[in-house]
Amino acid sequence: MSESLIDPAFREVAAWDVFDANVRVGRSGVHGDLALDAAGLLAEMDRFGIHEALTSTFAAEEYDPEEGNLLLARERPARFTPAWAVLPDREFLAKLWALQPRAVRLAFGIKKHNFSPASWCSGELYERLQERLVLTIIAREDIDWDALDTLLRNFPRLAVLLLETGYRAERYLFPLFSRHPNLYMDTSTYLAHRQLENHVERFGPDRLVFGSRLPLYTPGAALAVLATARIPDEARKAIAGGTLRRLLRRSAL
Repeated sequence: MSESLIDPAFREVAAWDVFDANVRVGRSGVHGDLALDAAGLLAEMDRFGIHEALTSTFAAEEYDPEEGNLLLARERPARFTPAWAVLPDREFLAKLWALQPRAVRLAFGIKKHNFSPASWCSGELYERLQERLVLTIIAREDIDWDALDTLLRNFPRLAVLLLETGYRAERYLFPLFSRHPNLYMDTSTYLAHRQLENHVERFGPDRLVFGSRLPLYTPGAALAVLATARIPDEARKAIAGGTLRRLLRRSAL
């Protein structure tokens, strides 16, 4: 990525080696013209100084997980690390393991893959992901707090990255973070005044992961909050990409 492509307002971002944990690529029947192909996403990432992205597909959520994974396998520049779609079916899991996943994205919602996060449905899936140290990504809208607590309690070695928590979630998040050391969250919608600093003060920087929600959101807001946060530069770089790289290295062992 050339620094000449970065918007001047975000030049300092290049030094953080940003790894965005929340990006989706390809066509969308729901989001229309907001959706971007790989080239369009890379151009946006360049503009904001984002070096790498953990990427899933709209097709996997809106249409078919297997088809979405095939599209992701085909449209995968070096700067994209795939977050594969997954179902709890044994036949599907056999195909998933052939991809040697480092990260997966679960979409339980009734308008998405429509399966239960409870152990009676997804327990075997969680067990296999835990064994392989695969980073497991779940959007907040797809799981309620009690189900998340149960999942983390029953599978304590499973690293779960919770996306898009919103700024009013702390009365749920703080008890969960205190109880479950393998719970992480992205910063895409965690944007209230000094909220980031409060989280870092309580739990340190190593449980927060930068996310943007590209292409549906601009990365500018999340980057601006990270840039102006009153935290040490080492903490800023951990949130920007260091923690996510560490979690993905675990799953590559």
